Amino acid sequence: MIGVTEAAQLIKSHLPTFKSVKIAIDKAVGSLSAYDLYAPISLPPFVQSSVDGYAIRFHDLDVSDDLLLADEVKAGCSKAFSLKPGSAIRIFTGAPVPLGADTVVMQECARLNPKGISFNPRPDKRGMHVRKVGSHLKEGDLVLSKGQRITAAMVGHLSGLGINEVEVIQRPSVAVITTGSEVVEPGTPLSDGKIYDSNKAVLSATLKEHGITPASVTHVSDNPDQILAEIERGLEKCDLLIITGGVSVGNYDYVVPMLEKAGVTKIFHGVRQKPGKPLYFGKKGSKLIFGLPGNPVSTLVCFHLYISSLVQNKSPLFLQLPLASDFHKKAGLTHYLRGFINGHQVEILTGQESYMLHTFTKANCLVSIPEEIETVNKGDLVDVRIF
Repeated sequence: MIGVTEAAQLIKSHLPTFKSVKIAIDKAVGSLSAYDLYAPISLPPFVQSSVDGYAIRFHDLDVSDDLLLADEVKAGCSKAFSLKPGSAIRIFTGAPVPLGADTVVMQECARLNPKGISFNPRPDKRGMHVRKVGSHLKEGDLVLSKGQRITAAMVGHLSGLGINEVEVIQRPSVAVITTGSEVVEPGTPLSDGKIYDSNKAVLSATLKEHGITPASVTHVSDNPDQILAEIERGLEKCDLLIITGGVSVGNYDYVVPMLEKAGVTKIFHGVRQKPGKPLYFGKKGSKLIFGLPGNPVSTLVCFHLYISSLVQNKSPLFLQLPLASDFHKKAGLTHYLRGFINGHQVEILTGQESYMLHTFTKANCLVSIPEEIETVNKGDLVDVRIF
């Protein structure tokens, strides 16, 4: 049995290099850019008005208070306009500034009169309300760095540059297998000795929260032949196989020997942690296999600790916060406790048994207590992993 740090390091050392794929920009939110991306054009790409108003030559106001209203330019207009001396052209936000104009006066300052148009107050300086070419971004500027996460704002930014596709690191395809003869599908009658299958639902939903729709989500009873067949089917269609249940040392825990029979090489089996001590990690070629304990909390804790950052290509957020109350445990296992950050401290929630999934619905973090620690006092700093 190994410690949690060694387990994380072993997983990291066996991660494959995922390929890149070109996808539509509106599908790219949450993905990581595979390459540096540079602006193909300048923004704005032409001299642009930032307000509704009137385009003028600034020095014309030194000659006369009144300018002749000559024309009108709307946003999206492709016609080239030139401003004659002593004139003003009506212009709207986003429209190209006419050739010869160097200033735009806001419409609120305009005063129409029989002689033309005057302004009160007059503009303070040349260039007001004029966006120069490249004032936002110049052609060739770095827009998106390799490995950078693509946000909704970045999707809008890239679209504004005319980019409709982006090369991203391909997310792994994932298959989920839940096991156990005692579980039945939700919605069916519950007979004595049976429980409803929550692992299939929680893993599928958690993967979707991470931006991944599983390639398959199946359940199999505690039958070695059926488990082997499902493992082989899962390995055919995925980069990452997640199996829950059947990974301990009970008489009906068939998953580990069936993984071996399917050609999976064990990297480790058993971690000094609670919950999730029977955790299994193996590899077949470039495919990764996780065997998670069947208790719902153990399943979800192990997912957050070891799989979440892998499928999301994102490091988790850690904090150190003072504990709201004393906590005691035996030495020997790292404890991961469902917690709730309340202001500037973290509370350990009641109901920490590994079958009590309802506590996870109230938690917003995991509190980590190292294996050698037995007592943590109120106010002591503890490591907190934000969901």
